[in-house]
Amino acid sequence: MQKVWLDISWTTIYGRVAELVKGKKMKRRIMLLLAVLFSVSVHASELEIINLKHRTAEELIPVIRPLLDKDEMVSGMNYQLVLRASSHNITQIKRLLEGLDTMPRRLKITVMQNVDSDTASRLMALSGSVGGRISLGQEGTARIISTRSLEDDKKTQQLQVLEGNRALVRSGQTVPVPQRQVVQTPWGAQVTETTQYRDVASGFYVLPRIQGDRVTLEISTQNDAVAPNQNTARIQNTNSTVSGRLGVWISLGGTEQQHSTDDSTITSRSTSRLNEARTVLIKVEEVD
Repeated sequence: MQKVWLDISWTTIYGRVAELVKGKKMKRRIMLLLAVLFSVSVHASELEIINLKHRTAEELIPVIRPLLDKDEMVSGMNYQLVLRASSHNITQIKRLLEGLDTMPRRLKITVMQNVDSDTASRLMALSGSVGGRISLGQEGTARIISTRSLEDDKKTQQLQVLEGNRALVRSGQTVPVPQRQVVQTPWGAQVTETTQYRDVASGFYVLPRIQGDRVTLEISTQNDAVAPNQNTARIQNTNSTVSGRLGVWISLGGTEQQHSTDDSTITSRSTSRLNEARTVLIKVEEVD
């Protein structure tokens, strides 16, 4: 532990006040009052270094910073926290750290992509459980070892990860994408056809942080698919920071798709257009 007092020039303060006060008794009283006030102000701000056990400074700083006064600060790196604040606030923050600097919890994360609006509303209103088995790697990373498809264009994935660790989950396939190139030469046009292979993947990066019964997620998801009967691939990416309660589905946003149909006969013709919103849902649960 290390403490540093504020550096204030007492000589400067005494000299300025002495110029303004002529009476000796009055000057003596004011000097005594200033000395008391100076002592309080000097001792009001301390610099303290706190060693952490289980959580890193990067995890705890966002929680502590809103609790500080305007002229106070917090910083740190790895398992050491540097705090400049009043004695009262330092004491309160130390009490808070007793509940925050604990062993990371093991979390189960479920991600559902390409969810229609009706399904999303139903899942967000009720708590559900879907997905497959998982396998943990080192340092809190995770990989999927089974994925259950709910619909042709919708995947649900599960993994487990330690709180505060960033996990990468990726699965997919390699598909051929034909390429056609026309080159003009002195002897005419020359056509070259080749095939390139593209990785079409679905997955996500996620970093969970827990506060009480709420979770904050820094997450980026990707869901690629090959368009039917086309030599192209569509890519959906979502990058965001969201928060919600543990065990409840949280929406990450999504895209809107349009479908048009044209039904014609000899005597009649009807045209319809359907706008369908697709979203990404995520749920975080604590594993006992």
